[in-house]
Amino acid sequence: MPERNNGADTKTQSYTYADNDGGLYAWLQNFTSRIGDGAGDPEEEFLSLVRLVANCKPNSNFLEIGCGFGRILRIIEHSVGSVVGLEPDFERFRACRDDFDDGDRIRILQSTSGEYIDSHPGHHFDIVMVSMVLQHVPTGTCDRILRDVRHLLTPEGVAVIATTQQEIERFAFQWSPDFYSEEEFNRYAMDFGNHEWGLPVRAFSKASFRRVLELAGLSMIHWGQFSYIRPEKLEWVASAFHVDPEAIRDLGTSQYAVVRRGAIPSALR
Repeated sequence: MPERNNGADTKTQSYTYADNDGGLYAWLQNFTSRIGDGAGDPEEEFLSLVRLVANCKPNSNFLEIGCGFGRILRIIEHSVGSVVGLEPDFERFRACRDDFDDGDRIRILQSTSGEYIDSHPGHHFDIVMVSMVLQHVPTGTCDRILRDVRHLLTPEGVAVIATTQQEIERFAFQWSPDFYSEEEFNRYAMDFGNHEWGLPVRAFSKASFRRVLELAGLSMIHWGQFSYIRPEKLEWVASAFHVDPEAIRDLGTSQYAVVRRGAIPSALR
């Protein structure tokens, strides 16, 4: 397998998250869980799956790559044996460390997955979580994170990986009405600190999500989708994406996969 190269775009000191999450709650009001009358938490299926996995491995070593302010850690912290949270953005790392790090069972580090591997050789985890991270990084960084996930898993470990979903793969910027080429997306995503259009957002299709997992040597055990568009918001979202509303009516805007270590593609051996 070729030597892993983190690349300049994964350096901790270079990474700045270009959003403060202030509008996240308002944004989530456009979506629904489709459970019962459709008024539930749009992330309910995904978060329920996270709780299930954590409780099925009660003494596990848990790692989250891109832990942000600790939203997922708050759900699982009392269900697993030990926790490591990695967050390269300084402000988010500092807030998460102050809330969760106890210096013993729970450790929060300002680090990427590649840097953690370099500084903690031989450390492996029973559960690895990557929640809503892959869509905001350059495509090469996405691929490296997923290869790091495989490297960090124990032989019997599982990873839960969540990201965006659309009917076809698209590359966009958070506040721009346009779509971009992969090359334009990568240039913008790597220009940390100069994201005038907000976060870079890669909308995976189900097929492209499966493909990046397989290319990283990860085997899908289970797939699901969540965060459906509310009926009254359907025309608005369809117009923004220039698609027929029927194409996205029953499509979750997010998806997740439970994966384990699979065969490494021959091209990477």
